[in-house]
Amino acid sequence: MSPPNPAIELMKLLSGFQVSQAISVFAALGIADILKDGSLSSDEIAAAAGCHPRSLYRLLHMLASAGVLEEIPGRQFKLSPTGACLRSDSPTSRSAWARYVGRPYVWQSWGDLMHSVKTGESSFGHLHSENLWEWRGKRQDETAIFDAAMSELSRAAGMAVASAYDFSKFRRIVDVGGGQGALLAAVLAKHPATTGILFDLPHVVAGAPRVLQTAGVADRCETVGGDVFKAVPEGADAYLIKSVLMDEDDDQVVAILDKCRSAAARPGKVIVIEHLLTPPNAPDVNYSDATMMVMTGGRERTGDEFAKLFAAAGLRLEETRPTASPFTLVVGTV
Repeated sequence: MSPPNPAIELMKLLSGFQVSQAISVFAALGIADILKDGSLSSDEIAAAAGCHPRSLYRLLHMLASAGVLEEIPGRQFKLSPTGACLRSDSPTSRSAWARYVGRPYVWQSWGDLMHSVKTGESSFGHLHSENLWEWRGKRQDETAIFDAAMSELSRAAGMAVASAYDFSKFRRIVDVGGGQGALLAAVLAKHPATTGILFDLPHVVAGAPRVLQTAGVADRCETVGGDVFKAVPEGADAYLIKSVLMDEDDDQVVAILDKCRSAAARPGKVIVIEHLLTPPNAPDVNYSDATMMVMTGGRERTGDEFAKLFAAAGLRLEETRPTASPFTLVVGTV
């Protein structure tokens, strides 16, 4: 086999934004669900999705080239294994995430990447003159899309996290910034003697009851709305903080960790669940460190950097534990 042609490999990378947007449109149209029972012609798909037939064919043809679909004679299309992950009922669904990454504000923020690189400021903040959470909090439709995307990723990571650590030793767990509860639901489902408190902004936890009921843990999980910078629920044995600290600068990280340390029962744990910064030259699936730079001004960190932040918040770093997912548990003792 001949080695890859560097110029062709570069062209594939340069075309990535086009494929990403095409997948997002495909997901927003719900075409994976239209194809869940097998192949259909492009005209049949267009009728079901309410699209211009010729234009939709061109989108489907492109996505077959990218491996999301398989095109068969007669302009028929069926899902590939990759495309099946865009079905809303797939256990590995990325449909909500695909819809989210195609939202105009996400797209436009990446388009202003140069500003972040030259100034150290978030591109989103530069474009909108306010932070991402304030902006999205005023837009219910965008919040709903984002919350669905985050719940989807949390479901994907939930079992890996729940299996990576013995949460059964905790009487009560608070999930700080836990969204609609997908992660906490997975932990409680695996550890039936443990109870939980889901804590996030009030408009976020409002969508949690359905998630908790579906997981069969609603009777063991309380939802509390609030602001992590003001106070968190007190008296729990463990505080989980997943995909929250990457949004913040070091001072804010220490403030959040300190709030959790102060609220925890003694002895207690503060367990941060994050993507650690990848080692040099290592593959990265979603480039989340660069995403934080563009969208929030936050960043990913190394284990050593977390150790320093934990110490600044009065916590002792006990261990970093990888999971069968991109997430690592960073465990601190109160």
